[in-house]
Amino acid sequence: MLAIAGQQLTGAGTDLEFSVRLSRAGVSSSGRFTCWTGSDPAAVGRIALLLGAPAPVLAAHAGAELPVRQGIGIDASGPVVQYRLYLHGRDPATLGARYLSWRWHRGGAGASAAVYSFHFLPETGSGLRPVRLVPPSARPALRLLLASDWLRECSGFWLRRTAGGVVDEVDLAFPWHPLAGSLSGLAALADLLGVGAGWQDLPVRHVALRLTSGDPVVTLYVRGPCSGALPVSEAELRERAVAGARSQGERVSAHVLDRVSALPVPMPLPRQRASRRLDRFYGGDLATWRQVLGPALHYHHGLFDSSQPADTDSEPDFAAALDRAVTELYPFIPAARPLYDIGCGWGGPLAMWIRDLRCPSLGLTISRAQFRYVSSLGLPVRWGDAERTLPPGHFDCAVLLESFEHIVAKRRLLEVLRMFAGRLVMRVNCQDRSPPSAAFGGTMHMISSASLRDLLEAAGWRIVHWRDRRAEAIPSVACWHARSARADLAPDAHLEALRTWSARVLTRPATWAAANPLIEVVAEPAARVRP
Repeated sequence: MLAIAGQQLTGAGTDLEFSVRLSRAGVSSSGRFTCWTGSDPAAVGRIALLLGAPAPVLAAHAGAELPVRQGIGIDASGPVVQYRLYLHGRDPATLGARYLSWRWHRGGAGASAAVYSFHFLPETGSGLRPVRLVPPSARPALRLLLASDWLRECSGFWLRRTAGGVVDEVDLAFPWHPLAGSLSGLAALADLLGVGAGWQDLPVRHVALRLTSGDPVVTLYVRGPCSGALPVSEAELRERAVAGARSQGERVSAHVLDRVSALPVPMPLPRQRASRRLDRFYGGDLATWRQVLGPALHYHHGLFDSSQPADTDSEPDFAAALDRAVTELYPFIPAARPLYDIGCGWGGPLAMWIRDLRCPSLGLTISRAQFRYVSSLGLPVRWGDAERTLPPGHFDCAVLLESFEHIVAKRRLLEVLRMFAGRLVMRVNCQDRSPPSAAFGGTMHMISSASLRDLLEAAGWRIVHWRDRRAEAIPSVACWHARSARADLAPDAHLEALRTWSARVLTRPATWAAANPLIEVVAEPAARVRP
């Protein structure tokens, strides 16, 4: 296959990958490799044709939508040589990851298909967790693998399903390419299988556990970029893949992990109690919150054309104001570029970034109920605490639409985001005429607009846009108050906090608005961080 690939693919934009398998039979380290490309999908189709891919496989390749990366691979470790096609693209509607694979052999009657789905830890939108899927004997070792701080904070797992929908493999992703021997969970799996040496020095990108046998079969994947011409032998491919993987791992450690660890403000201590409280507070009954927020479930202030809407309970008026609050941010958001929506709530704005701007987006919410709902819509979303996770890669824009208020270690989050985002777009509820305090049922940690400006600049951001939107937003309070006062709503601590807060604001709305600006701010990384 390497000879065929060498005639079709160039080294530019190509990754080289090989795998090593651990099982009761020992270590199997040859015969399985893949070439990946993100720049020349047509070449992958030509190679598949030369390798005798059946018509359904060729049709799937020809019909692939929004390709990201494609791979062509071989498994010559068994009695019959098997070829593989991997198609990694985006769903046209949600722009979420879509990953399919096919396997065939020359002269075979057809091809077997599989579907891969990626999920951030700890679980899928339906509540599946990796440890529940593996055989009981492998669970202690898998728990050790899952205990990795970096894995929990910035990565997750793939599930592979057969054409019949059966999950037959769990694949953990390690984007920093750690040495296999440094992962105590892998050592425990090797002990379970009675496997000796021959794998510890590999810089692994993925660790897969096959679930269809009594004992797990563990596959370690090594992947690195190819520079120059493609290798001419499997031995050369392995050598260059290892070198590329080690180089990538060093870059990730130096430019991300080491810098995050060295931040002057450390990662907040585990705060499970606070996270669980926010999770419960911002969950609640979906039907109730539809009545309060409207069918699109936007939970942020709307922007009205006048200071007093004609009807505070008018669905069209409020819906238009909520949409306007999102669309007026569009000029600040790079279209068709990756976006991280931190505090995405029930997903209303997230759906709009994707639909209108075609931004490949990822939402983050601390509420499990919100996570499951947004996931059920097919939108890319992650369940986690923004203070205990890292963005999983670089985003052209990070958006915090009235979610920065919930952050305790605000400067630390801003410094982390400067490493992962090319632009910051926020609306922040500020408190200018009272000292910093907790508000809204103790869930919001309020600061003044002057402190917000100081925090941004101290964390290395350069402010390019600053505007108070409170005058246009204040009618939202009357809308929420009228809706939350409906007698048919189920009891809810969050709902009660909304009723209490809105009633207090409406006693003197103009005075409250003057003291509590809603700051719309856009910032970009500054050249230098202020000491």
